[in-house]
Amino acid sequence: MMIRRNTLLLLLVLFLFGNSGCSNLTPTENGLLAAGAVGAATGVALGTTVSPSISIPVAIGSALLAGGGAYLYSKNRATIDQRRIAEARARLYYAKLNESEQENTNRYLAVNAPNTAQTQGQAVMLYDTQTKTMPNDVYDMKKTPSVGASTSIGNNRATYIGSGN
Repeated sequence: MMIRRNTLLLLLVLFLFGNSGCSNLTPTENGLLAAGAVGAATGVALGTTVSPSISIPVAIGSALLAGGGAYLYSKNRATIDQRRIAEARARLYYAKLNESEQENTNRYLAVNAPNTAQTQGQAVMLYDTQTKTMPNDVYDMKKTPSVGASTSIGNNRATYIGSGN
């Protein structure tokens, strides 16, 4: 009973720490933080019920997946200029599509935003074609897909439009 309570407490601390403000970290730092938190949480959760020969490889695999995902793109708060420019690009691009093309595109458009000094890849923002709005999140993507390709960003499926040209 004590082990289970300590495990739940550790998982809660890791969850709260993992969801605290990490927006100023580089993608590498976010990746390392995510890998450590997920690996530790998985190891602790499995370590109390499963043998080490299973729990250690699973914890390492979980850490690699979490770290790799966080390294490929990290989410930050957009600057005023990033949002203004990316939103203008997305609106212009979407307005040029004919009705059939608008119906056949993903709900979200992934559009390049201006990079900042902290950007290590390409700054990309999502434009919602249904609500005609752009959240204040910017993703630092290490590798962007080809223009016109469908991609997953956060929990959303988006069509990558580059700079919208």
